Amino acid sequence: MTADLVLVPGLNNTRAVFDRVLPHLPPGTRATAVDNPPLESVDAIAQALLPALPARFWLAGFSFGGYVALALLAAAPERVRGIALVCTAPGADSPAAAERRRASLEQVAQGRYFEMIEAQAALAFHPDSLADAALMAERAHMVRAYGPERFVAHVRATIARPDRTALLDGGRPTIVIGGSHDKAFPPEALAYARAIPGARLEMIEGAGHLVPMEKPAELARCLGAWMAAA
Repeated sequence: MTADLVLVPGLNNTRAVFDRVLPHLPPGTRATAVDNPPLESVDAIAQALLPALPARFWLAGFSFGGYVALALLAAAPERVRGIALVCTAPGADSPAAAERRRASLEQVAQGRYFEMIEAQAALAFHPDSLADAALMAERAHMVRAYGPERFVAHVRATIARPDRTALLDGGRPTIVIGGSHDKAFPPEALAYARAIPGARLEMIEGAGHLVPMEKPAELARCLGAWMAAA
């Protein structure tokens, strides 16, 4: 039986962030990895994506992609069979978080986007991954393709996003997936999963924030089990 799966990438990510995941998905999975357009609202991004998506689909959002996934769910709940939130959370930014994001926009305005993202590698990856030259090259290529214009738009969209916790009501199969060494969304930040009726919480060992690149087979396994259990 064919299952349509939509994969939404995060900040500083193109759809290439899922390249290592796709070969490990279960047979019969028809995956669509999208690119988020450079729009300054997660709802605008969702509206731009919806026309090209399958009529009914499983939906997985990674990091910033989780905010977009929740906007897709809000806009077209009848089309979403289940939702997977990977290294992300449904709440809105705190004032402190929004201020940190504005500071990153100032760095971009100073022409320091690529320098800033390079410096964040130690925060984005598990320490073991930093020695993987091929992985670091993939990330660098992806960041170049993504670029500062999209970063600015997506940071503004992140700051403006609403709290969508109430959408996670257990009305469809839900899974929350995290990395054991994720500094952006550490395990305790994913405790919201316990309040979602019937939701699964999976922690992938040996991964930082960039779970799709660091542990693609493990992520694919979690997504396959989530879809199969419905």
